[in-house]
Amino acid sequence: MPTPSSGCRNVRPSALGHSPLRPKSKAPINDDRLRLEKDLEEIRKQEAELKKLEEEMKRKVEELPKKLAEQERRQRERIHKLAVLTATDHVGRPRDKRHAPLRQGNGARRMTLPEQRRARMQFLLLCAVLAIFLILLWKSLP
Repeated sequence: MPTPSSGCRNVRPSALGHSPLRPKSKAPINDDRLRLEKDLEEIRKQEAELKKLEEEMKRKVEELPKKLAEQERRQRERIHKLAVLTATDHVGRPRDKRHAPLRQGNGARRMTLPEQRRARMQFLLLCAVLAIFLILLWKSLP
C-alpha cells in the first residue's frame, strides 16, 4: 500500500486512519458558532436602531416644511408688529404712542394724555364741589 507522501491520488484519507477535513474536537466550532451568533445578534440590534433612527429622520424631514412655514409666519408677524410700532406719521418723526390708544385683545385700552388731563380736571372739580358742600354743612350746624 502506498504512503501519502508517495503522491498517489487514489488513496482515501479514511484508509490512512485519520481525516484531514475533520476537526479533532468540536469545542472550537461551538465557540466560533457562539461568537458568530453573538456578533449576528449585535448586528441585528444595530440594524434595528438604525431603522428606528431612519424612521425618526424621515418623520423629521416630513415635519420640516411645516416648522419652516411656522417660523416664517412668526417672523412676518414680528416684522409687521415692529413696522406698526415704528411707523411714522410724518417723514422722520416717529408716531407718538401716548396719544394713540393701544388696543388689546380683550377690548381694554389705555387712556391717552388728553383723556388723562380731562379726568384729572374732573376729579379736582368734584373734590372742590365736595369741599364746598362740606363747608356749607358745617356752617349750617348750630
